[in-house]
Amino acid sequence: MMLLTVNQFEEYFRSLYKPLNLYALRFTEEIDDAEDIVQQAFVDAWEKNSQGSAIGNLKAYMYQAVHNRCLNYLSSRMHKADTQEIPDLPDTSEEEQVRQAERDARLWEAINKLPPERKKIFLMAKQDGLRYQDIAGTLGISVKTVENQMGKALKTLRETAIKIYNFFFAW
Repeated sequence: MMLLTVNQFEEYFRSLYKPLNLYALRFTEEIDDAEDIVQQAFVDAWEKNSQGSAIGNLKAYMYQAVHNRCLNYLSSRMHKADTQEIPDLPDTSEEEQVRQAERDARLWEAINKLPPERKKIFLMAKQDGLRYQDIAGTLGISVKTVENQMGKALKTLRETAIKIYNFFFAW
C-alpha cells in the first residue's frame, strides 16, 4: 500500500463526495449534518494519509467512516432528546450500501439535469411533500401545468432508472 498524492485524493473526493452525502443523508435526514459528517470523514482520512498511514481501499474506508460517524451522530442526538429513537438502519452489506449510494447519486444527477422549473416543481412535490394545488399557488401557475411538468419529470426519471437498472443488472 502506498500513500495517496494530493491529486489522487482529490479524485477520490470528487467521485465519492455526492454518493457519501446521499448515504449519510439516509441516517441524518438533514443535508447540512450529512455534509458535515462526510467532510469530516475526508479530513480525517487526509490527516491519516498525511501522517504516513496508508489506506488500502479508500472507497471502502470512507463508507465505513461515514457509517460510523452517522451512528455516532444518531447516538449523540438520542442523548440530547431521550424521546427520539434511532431509526431502523438498513441491514445491508457494505457492498450493497455502496451500490445503493451510487444509484442514489445517479438519480440525483438526473434530477439536477431536469430543466430548472421542472426540477423545482418536482422537488416541491416529492421532497417538500406539497400538493399540486399548493405548488401551483406558490409558483403562480395552473394545476394543469404542474401536472404536465411532473409527468415529464417522472418520465425522464423513469428512463434514467431503467438505464441505472440496466447498468447494474444487464448482462
